[in-house]
Amino acid sequence: MGAPPYGVVISVVVRCQMCCRLLPTPVRRSSAGGGRLKSVASRLTVKDLAALVASGQARPARVDPVPADTSDNLAAVEIDRLVSSIGTVSVSSRASCIGAHLAGQRVTLRLDGITAHVMSDQRQLLRAVACPLPLSECVSLRGVRRAGPPPHVPTEPVTVQRVVSSRGGFQVVGQKIQVGRIHARKILEVTVDDTYITIHDNGEPIRIVPRTTTQEIIRIKSQAHTKKRKIG
Repeated sequence: MGAPPYGVVISVVVRCQMCCRLLPTPVRRSSAGGGRLKSVASRLTVKDLAALVASGQARPARVDPVPADTSDNLAAVEIDRLVSSIGTVSVSSRASCIGAHLAGQRVTLRLDGITAHVMSDQRQLLRAVACPLPLSECVSLRGVRRAGPPPHVPTEPVTVQRVVSSRGGFQVVGQKIQVGRIHARKILEVTVDDTYITIHDNGEPIRIVPRTTTQEIIRIKSQAHTKKRKIG
């Protein structure tokens, strides 16, 4: 009996069930849910793999969930992570800040080696940050899988909060807006859509200005929630 073309897969239990991908080379790739977890040395030969399949302890393996060579046919990968209470996610033991407003949520990170797109379970873009690792290292992350289609950008308006400076201005999506010193130190609600920015004070619109930038919203709440400010 010849050796399976891609190695074989057996199931092992170490606190949780996972599958081990065994090859007649000095590599053994462990995967769970289709993602590569770890690569370790293997002493199995082609004859050993054939014996495992014949005894029913293993089955022919599928093609690698994430190929080792990513230079030609792999543009991005994805991982799922839980956002910590301070708005960070762990990527290869590195804490990447994606926003405190996402604390406690499970998000999907689409990594291409340059940008990390943070997505909801509906593949809606929540935030984009710098990718903490090159793509060649992303393929070995815990729970990694091939990336699906790019995230879609929400088209509905987004409402954020901003504190007016002592000079009567604030900044949102990279655009500076003046509302007057009469509103200094107030926390205002700012609704941002693709075309206009609308500023509200206690629910009443006080100014509408054209949007002149395409920068994404990266902060929802104002930085004054931990400071004493006057509202209204």
